[in-house]
Amino acid sequence: MSLQIGARDARQKFSELLGRVGFGGEEIVIERSGKPMAVLIPVELYEQVIAEREARFEVIRRIQDKQPDLTPERVEADVEAMIRQVRAGRAARGD
Repeated sequence: MSLQIGARDARQKFSELLGRVGFGGEEIVIERSGKPMAVLIPVELYEQVIAEREARFEVIRRIQDKQPDLTPERVEADVEAMIRQVRAGRAARGD
């Protein structure tokens, strides 16, 4: 579970929070008035998220190239449906 901290406290403890994230690998949710506004995450996790996002966009681009009449939203919905289907199959097999 990640640490949750108010924006005011985060400002006061910014250096400490950077250390906890950068060296300890923690994830910290910064809130304003109890509402999550931002997350501090390790650079490695950020890079992984960006790479995964780019990989998904590449899949969508390849599908669009083969099916130019489909909207990006339709392609994305189809890809998400297939991902859910694959994950459900893995869960059923115990992978």
